[in-house]
Amino acid sequence: MNTISLNNLWSYLQGLSLTASNQRWLANHLMEAAERTENRSKKAVSTSSQKELVFPKIPKDYKPSPRVMAMTCGPLPKDFDLDKELNEMWEERTR
Repeated sequence: MNTISLNNLWSYLQGLSLTASNQRWLANHLMEAAERTENRSKKAVSTSSQKELVFPKIPKDYKPSPRVMAMTCGPLPKDFDLDKELNEMWEERTR
């Protein structure tokens, strides 16, 4: 769709008296459709030589080594901005 059509669609949607629940429903369905489209295009681009990532199952009683704990746990840096990081994460997820 071109920009004018999208703007007209947006104007139309804003003119509807949608409840928050209806807006959420519409947004979820749009996101699902976009994800399906992205997945179809990714499958078309991917080659047969690529392997799908498979994550190992981690047992419930697994205890990581102290070395792993030191790499993954601990205090955040003093200049760490949680809000900024969360915003960047959500922006990346929408791409």
